[in-house]
Amino acid sequence: MRLQLRVISVVLALLVGGVLAVPLAFAPQALAQSREIKIGGTMAITGPFSVEWGPKGRQFMEEWANMMNERGGVFVREANAKLPIKLIVYDDGSSPDRAVELYERLATTDKVDFFTGPASSPITIKASTIAERYGIPMVTAEANSPVIFARGFKWLVGADRPAPQWAEDYYTLLKALMDRGTLPRVKNVAVIQENTPHTMDVGWGGTNRANIAGMTVVATETVPPGATDFSAIIGKLKGLNPDVIYVATWAGTAAAFVKQAFELGLRPKELHVPHSTITQKYYEMVGKDRDGKPIGEGITGITHETHFKKGDKDAYFALRKKVGLSGFEAGWTSLRFIALEALTKAVEQAGSLDRAKVMAALRTLRYETLHGELMFSFGVEVAGKKVDGVGNKLVFPAQWQNGKIEVIWPPDLATSSYRPRS
Repeated sequence: MRLQLRVISVVLALLVGGVLAVPLAFAPQALAQSREIKIGGTMAITGPFSVEWGPKGRQFMEEWANMMNERGGVFVREANAKLPIKLIVYDDGSSPDRAVELYERLATTDKVDFFTGPASSPITIKASTIAERYGIPMVTAEANSPVIFARGFKWLVGADRPAPQWAEDYYTLLKALMDRGTLPRVKNVAVIQENTPHTMDVGWGGTNRANIAGMTVVATETVPPGATDFSAIIGKLKGLNPDVIYVATWAGTAAAFVKQAFELGLRPKELHVPHSTITQKYYEMVGKDRDGKPIGEGITGITHETHFKKGDKDAYFALRKKVGLSGFEAGWTSLRFIALEALTKAVEQAGSLDRAKVMAALRTLRYETLHGELMFSFGVEVAGKKVDGVGNKLVFPAQWQNGKIEVIWPPDLATSSYRPRS
């Protein structure tokens, strides 16, 4: 009898121990999964694209993570707690292939929960394939080529409005200026476009949206990536004498074109270089003419920045100040802020770190950003392509005035009025 009771006691002890051991065995993994939110990405800290991004790109994102953690983190319903953000950002050297390697590392070695996209469309086109391969939600910031979003990817959304739409605001501005008599009537435009994703799409808008201002396109010239010699094109444009030249290139390429244009006597009434007002460096890059006058003065472009009146503006402005940014320098920061913000909003809405749930939340996300309500559109047509996951963030026409970037459109957000080129 005693032996039987002893056997029963042992069995019961084993059963109870086994029951307790199961949750204990899984507890460390569960705690590890819910201890933090790991977000990973790359940035063009060095290389050709660092002209527009550079070290400030990573610094801005790291300070954003610090800000969020100082607020206590992001509430995750399934964890019933606010979880801190761990941000991992690598330098991709402006190389798409290097970015692919690093996103692979983020997925397999760092085991991040979510991706923040790299800088630029050329890099994102390749890097986003890793998000699709591993089923990791990626929210892109400075990447808006329709080519990226026309591949049927399920794990990708982008905060920026598609690149072909950038021209719409510019031509709307020109029409308003001509209607008011601020700008003499301009009748035709020549478009220069650099053969990379994004810049070709910006050029598409420059060519196909000129009708908004009632203008005729007299030339569309495509140059290779990183082109430095524009003498043949400039000679052709001098013969055509367009009222407006629309330069859809990266900042470095645009600086080379504009300097040569001035040296060879090409002086259009209006010179629009979208990327010229995204980086403060551009003004110095183009230098001065033979008379000592800054070549950049009066050039128009676009920016993602203005004196915002909506969204988490106070925190955003404090963040820029902490990073050491003044005026409208680094004209991409509001876009990066919104992309990161959207990801955390989706986590809150999903109440989970489950990637599928967060991706589903991104698809239906609506909230007020610095630029107004953000939403991602699916199954829409942009520049002849059916795209999924594109954003609707605004861009603002800007102009170089007295060595500073000023927003000149729309009127309610403008920091200055348009000044005709002298």
